[in-house]
Amino acid sequence: MPPLSRSALVALAPVLLFGCGGTPADPDFTCDPGATARTLTAEVQAVFDARCKSCHVSGYAYGDYTTAQKTFENTTGKTSYLAAAVSGSSLKVVDGANKALANSSLWLKVLGGDASNRKGPKGEGTLGAMPNDGTVLTADQKKLLKEWICTGGAQ
Repeated sequence: MPPLSRSALVALAPVLLFGCGGTPADPDFTCDPGATARTLTAEVQAVFDARCKSCHVSGYAYGDYTTAQKTFENTTGKTSYLAAAVSGSSLKVVDGANKALANSSLWLKVLGGDASNRKGPKGEGTLGAMPNDGTVLTADQKKLLKEWICTGGAQ
């Protein structure tokens, strides 16, 4: 097969860089197609208990994560407070309907927030990273949250 011309390579660049779906082929924003809708409530709540619940207490404006039920109610399908400032924004804390990582402010914050240039699909900022104590979640905690978000915040 002859080598590709420069113009052919330029034409293929978007496909090579972003994949056929027209979105970046970024593993941070790709759901595992084998993810199951198993009940993740106890496992996810353990992460929230250990890393989030000290701030996200009962009555907290940005969500009460003190029980599995409250975590679900305060995250799944809820519009992100920060996205409300962007006209037409659909950024959710956890996008239960679309199961989209790129549309989850929680996931964007776990990945580092604005400091890591993680923005919503309409350029919505997320401000700081979570947890906000300067630490990061472990790889296992991130994997668990990712799977939970990809299943739509399954209960």
